[in-house]
Amino acid sequence: MVKRVHIFDWHREHAKKVEEFAGWEMPIWYSSIKEEHLAVRNGVGIFDVSHMGEIFFRGKDALEFLQYVTTNDISRPPAISGTYTLVLNERGAVKDETLVFNMGNDTYMMVCDSDAFEKLDAWFNAIKRGIEKFGDIDLEIENKTYDMAMFSIQGPKARDLAKDLFGIDINGLWWFQAKEVELDGIRMLLSRSGYTGENGFEVYFEDSNPYHPDPSKRGEPEKALYVWKTILEAGEQYGIRPAGLGARDTLRLEAGYTLYGNETKEKQLLSTDIDEVTPLQANLEFALFWDKEFIGKEALLKQRERGLPSKMVHFKMVDKGIPREGYRVYANGQPIGEVTSGTLSPLLGVGIGIAFVKPEYARPGVEIEVDIRGDLKKALTVAPPFYDPKKYGAFREE
Repeated sequence: MVKRVHIFDWHREHAKKVEEFAGWEMPIWYSSIKEEHLAVRNGVGIFDVSHMGEIFFRGKDALEFLQYVTTNDISRPPAISGTYTLVLNERGAVKDETLVFNMGNDTYMMVCDSDAFEKLDAWFNAIKRGIEKFGDIDLEIENKTYDMAMFSIQGPKARDLAKDLFGIDINGLWWFQAKEVELDGIRMLLSRSGYTGENGFEVYFEDSNPYHPDPSKRGEPEKALYVWKTILEAGEQYGIRPAGLGARDTLRLEAGYTLYGNETKEKQLLSTDIDEVTPLQANLEFALFWDKEFIGKEALLKQRERGLPSKMVHFKMVDKGIPREGYRVYANGQPIGEVTSGTLSPLLGVGIGIAFVKPEYARPGVEIEVDIRGDLKKALTVAPPFYDPKKYGAFREE
């Protein structure tokens, strides 16, 4: 059954393209990907990302459980703040990239990808049942994905919008710090976060979903629709645009961010003690807290000792051409890897991409070639982001 977000009917009425993504029927664009992309880079845009998963963990053992099933140290940030962390399988591959928010009172909210929340929910509950076979555990796991609405407001003008709506200067928050706020009596969580490379914030709140898989929980999305329209109205003075998943993908790629299912994944390779793709291959070692035990750690230690079979690299086209997922990558006429994400940068007007290549080529300044429809096109590996961070992005010089 196809899944739908709370205000899907609004999107269906206003978006020019709606199609299935990761099992969800979602808006891809409203005007055009380029227009929405540039609106976020230069002003502000709003995304409905209610298809992202939210799994809650409650109880005295919630922290210890999450410390074991995720890679980063989520004990450090105070309430209410989040930590970027990974969930790995037992052989080191990435099951998903997540944010875990410490909500206080032994409660944590994990935000995960739209095509991973169901398998993660099953994975966590299987581990919990295994623990219960041998002892007691004070832990409740609740998947609230269909109950939670999540909107992402991104761009250099998002700061002004947050001040207007909530009286908060988001630049006074550290990245992933959150606040409990209200909008006309509607309580929500606001975090300084996003997936575009730009400054911005995201809001989370519960509301009825007319497309909830449980018929007894279905209802009209009064809060979600009101919040969405209120943000759009308040953002008119800043040129706000509703933006779809098309622009979200081009924006994250310009910023050099990985996408679960493309750069990060578990391939479930057979007859091997190390699966792919691991955080070491995907340049995500910053999300590993080695001073604790976590699922997949032993496999990563083995891989670090043996060496990596491939490593992620960013590249910009020199010749004219648009790289796409699955295109082969060459160096000196020899195959060295494969593109995992690629697009035509709306900001730069050139092809950009991410690939996994032999480790010796995974550094900036290497000339490579991409097989684009049978022609080898020249490209150059670069350090992300693809844009000038002094002119664009969350930490641009004002």
